[in-house]
Amino acid sequence: LYFIINYYIMQPTHIFTNGCSFLTQRTKEGVMTHVGMELEKLMELETALHLGGGGRGNKRCSITTQVWCEKNPELAAKCFFVIGITSGQRFDYPATDGYKTHKFPGLATAWKTYKPSINTNTEKFFKYLYVEGKLDLDQWIQYESIEATLNLQNYFKVKKYPYVMYKTISDPEIEIGYKNKDVKTLWNLIDKTRYFRPETSHKDYTVENNQHCSPGDIHPSPEGHKDWATQLKEFIDANDLRTI
Repeated sequence: LYFIINYYIMQPTHIFTNGCSFLTQRTKEGVMTHVGMELEKLMELETALHLGGGGRGNKRCSITTQVWCEKNPELAAKCFFVIGITSGQRFDYPATDGYKTHKFPGLATAWKTYKPSINTNTEKFFKYLYVEGKLDLDQWIQYESIEATLNLQNYFKVKKYPYVMYKTISDPEIEIGYKNKDVKTLWNLIDKTRYFRPETSHKDYTVENNQHCSPGDIHPSPEGHKDWATQLKEFIDANDLRTI
C-alpha cells in the first residue's frame, strides 16, 4: 500500500515547457497552440509555465528553467518538464534594457540573442573570427547545444524532476566530418532515454511532412504541433518518463 500511495504522490500534476518559437503560439498565422499545450492536454496536466521565447537560444533556456525552479520549488516538484533544444548558433546574453521581461514573469534577467547572420555587424564580427581567429563554427554550435543539454539533464537528475527533451532545430551532423572527437564524447554523455528522436528535429519533421503553418514559414501548423505532441506522449509512456 505504501508503494502504491507513494507512486501516485510522485506523479506530476503540472507541466513546464521551455525552448524557442517551436514551443510558442504564432497568433498571426492562426496557430493558437504549440507542442507543450497539446502535450498538456494529452497528459492531463495543469499549466505551471510555458517559457518558450521566439528566436532565443539554449543558454537562456537552461538558465531560466533552473532559476524558475529555484524560485518556485514547491511547484517545480509537481512538474513534468518539456525542453526543446534549439539551434546552437543562437548565442544568448543578458541585456541591460529590460528587453521583453514582461513575457517572463518572476525572472529578473533580460535576454537577447545574436546570430552569425542577424545583421551586417554580426556578419562582420563572424567574418573576423573566421579569418583572424580561425573559428570552427560547427564545433561552437554543437558545444552550445550539448553544454546546455547536459547542464539541464544533470540539474533534473539532482532534483529528481521528470522531463523529456527533443531538438526543435537541428545542428550540424555529429557523425559527419568531425576531426575533433571531443564533440562526440560529450554527445555520448547525453541521456538518450529522455531525448526524443535525437537524430532529427521538429523543424526537419515539419518540412518533411509539409506541416507548415503558412507558405514560406517553417513553423508547424496546429496539426503539426498535435502530431509531434502525440509522438512525444507515446515516447513518454513507452519509457515511463513521468517519474525519475
